[in-house]
Amino acid sequence: MTLANILRQQLNSSEPGGFHVSLGDWGATVVVEKKDSMSCLLTELTVRNSTPAAQDVRTWGERIASRATGLLEPLRLLEADARLNQALLRSTAPMQRDGQSLYYEMALTRDTATLHRYVGQIGARRETIPFALTHDAIVKLVADIVG
Repeated sequence: MTLANILRQQLNSSEPGGFHVSLGDWGATVVVEKKDSMSCLLTELTVRNSTPAAQDVRTWGERIASRATGLLEPLRLLEADARLNQALLRSTAPMQRDGQSLYYEMALTRDTATLHRYVGQIGARRETIPFALTHDAIVKLVADIVG
């Protein structure tokens, strides 16, 4: 059994509200607003390693950005702080709708990756919004983060 298999089983049987799955050192928390048999409307996806590897967050962020292909926009490493062990990935080309930008943002710490989607205008306050992903896209994204 792999984390991807456990995650897929839970996606097929979970109720709205979300769930947490884990296997070995890795765990994934999926916060679900709505779901159907093929997709979920997520508000947050968090992947955590209980025993983080020695790799720095810049390397981890670059690897995620190069592998994660199931989102509406590709991610790019925006910034990394080795001293604080934090990095930030964001959509390379945010979607534009009604004069606002919609984009993904993934925050990395030494042991955690957390994905949200935001809407906002440049220079104005942004808001977290739900985002839809198929079950396959969620499983692949978690696998891309875990490596």
